[in-house]
Amino acid sequence: MNKKLRTIVAIITLVMAFTATLNQTLMVTALPVLMVKLHVSLNTVQWLTTGYVLVLGIVTPLSANLYQKFSNGKLQV
Repeated sequence: MNKKLRTIVAIITLVMAFTATLNQTLMVTALPVLMVKLHVSLNTVQWLTTGYVLVLGIVTPLSANLYQKFSNGKLQV
């Protein structure tokens, strides 16, 4: 990989990491509202955050595997 491509990949990775952190923060700040609207306890609504992290942990390696098997155009469709 040349230097320009490495820089682009690093910037994209940093933006994606920031977005994931922001999503997690937004979910945590929304927990009290979700508790009231759904009439559930904190333990129950906290599973939303746990589920998000679990899905993210499953999808990340899966997307790398799919990217190796298929072209970029086929994955975007």
